[in-house]
Amino acid sequence: MARYSLAFDFGATSIRAILGAVEDGRFTCKEVMRMSHQRETVNGRSRWEWDKIVSKVVETIVAHQDEIDSIAVNTWGVDFGLIGSDGKLLCNPVSYRDARHNEGYDYAQEKLSLEDIFMATGNQIMSINSLFQLLVYKKDELDGKDDTMGKINTLLFMPDLLNYMLTGQKRSELTIASTSQILDLRTKEFSEKIMQTYGISKDIFAPVIYPTEVVGSIKDSLIPEVKALNKDIPVIACASHDTASAVLLTEAYTDRDTAFLSCGTWSLIGGLTDEPVICKDAFARDLTNETGFAGSNMFFKNITGLYILEMLKSDLESKRGEKIPFSEITEYVKNCPITDTVDVDAAVFSQNEFDVKEAIDGLTHKHYEHDYDYFKVIYLSLANKYNETLKNIESVIDHKFKKLHMIGGGTQSEFLCQLVANVTKLEVIAGPMEATAYGNLLAQKLGLKEFKDLAEGRKVILASSEFKEYHPQN
Repeated sequence: MARYSLAFDFGATSIRAILGAVEDGRFTCKEVMRMSHQRETVNGRSRWEWDKIVSKVVETIVAHQDEIDSIAVNTWGVDFGLIGSDGKLLCNPVSYRDARHNEGYDYAQEKLSLEDIFMATGNQIMSINSLFQLLVYKKDELDGKDDTMGKINTLLFMPDLLNYMLTGQKRSELTIASTSQILDLRTKEFSEKIMQTYGISKDIFAPVIYPTEVVGSIKDSLIPEVKALNKDIPVIACASHDTASAVLLTEAYTDRDTAFLSCGTWSLIGGLTDEPVICKDAFARDLTNETGFAGSNMFFKNITGLYILEMLKSDLESKRGEKIPFSEITEYVKNCPITDTVDVDAAVFSQNEFDVKEAIDGLTHKHYEHDYDYFKVIYLSLANKYNETLKNIESVIDHKFKKLHMIGGGTQSEFLCQLVANVTKLEVIAGPMEATAYGNLLAQKLGLKEFKDLAEGRKVILASSEFKEYHPQN
């Protein structure tokens, strides 16, 4: 019987579990769980349904306890949970879409300029970043509104939080910590300047670990149902920021002439560099550095992605009372003459709630007769933003990309892939769609010594994956 590793892949709208095994020199995998999840408003703040998520994770581990040799977790970036002195969550994690993060963003600028914050960390300045989220609690403490800040024993980023519950061990995996605006990307340690400036105790941050390191075992789980299994199954640190896991499976990881585009709820586009690119030009162009697998540096930009399209599709389906197949949307937009675009990074698209059609109308100063016209605007806007961002990155690093490797859910749309090739005038490689889960599983297999090294692991997994190529047509 095949021995599997279990990858939990958390997205901002759904979570899933993938079992992966190496059999006869080939990599096989199967999805064994998928669950949609939403944010909920509690005491005026937008929070994740953490109990629901953990319950589904536990159910999955119990169901597959006899066939798994390891477990790893990857999630979106920046969000975190706060652990009190009793070892328990002080409250369910707040979502990056919570409106109050803007208060932390404004408060931060009372002590340091945004450029100074960038130069101290290397992260793109976004109000959703962990630093600004944490400063909301700091500001509330100073204003006498809330005492949560003083109760914090440990801050754990989302994958680290689940790892803690599964093993009882508190660790900060490097790639997820690198999304926080609190880590210095050059030293790969939490920034003394940031902590001292804002009065943040360094003691609340757990020790940093790298992908492939063992966090602990589920036999020591803090979750009674998991501990009761009495199974010595290791929880291994993968590149737990989903982008870092996904980029590991792209040509960009081994070829600096290839850019990457992780195309999902968020779009992340850029390339790998030898060192973090922390300079005034990178700050001015709103670019970011984050740490990838094995300490590599990813230089890119976070862009609002398919979330806009997903919201429009969901809203239309709700009004019609039926599902809309993507094939129907694609057939329409292929023949739609509209050429209007909007900035997908406009502030309206980062709000907790917004009406997509109204938002686009407000930005274009037009109203479109057919609902599907808005899909064409979104597709064109994404492709144009990708092209603009690549040009900015090329300018900063003085290097021209020759290819673009797309991964993520967006690779399912042949229309989008071809549009990106046309607009960027680059050859586009699309796939594997499951790059994030594959990257997670690869780290586990390396931790278990099932591959002799990274090169062998990438070769086996990529040989078992499907790709499509798109060439510019105009």
